[in-house]
Amino acid sequence: MIAKIIKINIINSKMGGKCYCVGFKDDSKNFYISYIYPRCRNFARWKKVLDVGTVLSNLKLWKPNRNIIDADSKFVVVENK
Repeated sequence: MIAKIIKINIINSKMGGKCYCVGFKDDSKNFYISYIYPRCRNFARWKKVLDVGTVLSNLKLWKPNRNIIDADSKFVVVENK
């Protein structure tokens, strides 16, 4: 899937500390969300692209029925803002 980051909020994590709640929209205007935790190993990839307007491809859904993007997706940057 290809989607653009449209919003980023820092929220309290259920696991303690803070996390990034990232909102995405695809070309069909469907809304998706992902939770990015600074304590997790995958944060090294995410911190380079966490900007509103960045477009990513190869995003996978973690929970398709809830429109949640898997934070472990091996995404590719299409456009970086």
